Amino acid sequence: MSFSLRPGERVGIIGRIGSGKTTLEKLVLGLYQPSEGSVLIDGMDARQIDPVDLRRGIGHVPQDPMLFYGSLKHNLLVGAPFADETDMLHAARIAGVDDFAARNPKGYDMLVGERGESLSGGQRQSIAVARALINDPAILLLDEPSSNLDNQSEAQLKRRLEEASQGKTILLVTHRTALLTLVDRLIVIDGGRIVADGAKDQVIEALKQGRIGGVGGRA
Repeated sequence: MSFSLRPGERVGIIGRIGSGKTTLEKLVLGLYQPSEGSVLIDGMDARQIDPVDLRRGIGHVPQDPMLFYGSLKHNLLVGAPFADETDMLHAARIAGVDDFAARNPKGYDMLVGERGESLSGGQRQSIAVARALINDPAILLLDEPSSNLDNQSEAQLKRRLEEASQGKTILLVTHRTALLTLVDRLIVIDGGRIVADGAKDQVIEALKQGRIGGVGGRA
């Protein structure tokens, strides 16, 4: 598998279950090492980049964000040891965290239960987006960011991501067609191979006409 992204490019990745999307994400994040070839970021082999610096430069929004028992503030700042309160509040505003923090008397000191049990799915995803933005990364890696949301919450998340992603490179893994408005280019993978790569509208039309295989499930 080989492809490149230009700075500021917005690319969607789709494919059936087991197609290789999850492996691709882990390679980008440095959690897996390629058995052959390399992952280059700004022309540098990712293996030569300190893992902490690598993950600071990539804002990752996972399907199921890991939240812990503690304050909202501490949950936002995890993984961002050099961020200050100004950074936190800026990211929280874009992600919509300030909406529900303002409704709680304790604000950002409000208690978040284990795994975020006291929050709605939309609120948990808002925290995940804020975490991804807090270090102002050049790259956003979005892994099914609306998988646990209803349609209304998904629409709100999409609006926030549109604002958050201005000027950033996006790599979006999703099976939700509603989120494809965030990208301009679409890559279809199947069996660890790229079976289509091109302008979003052209790839979608080819899929509708059955000229491309490799889609039909979630990773």
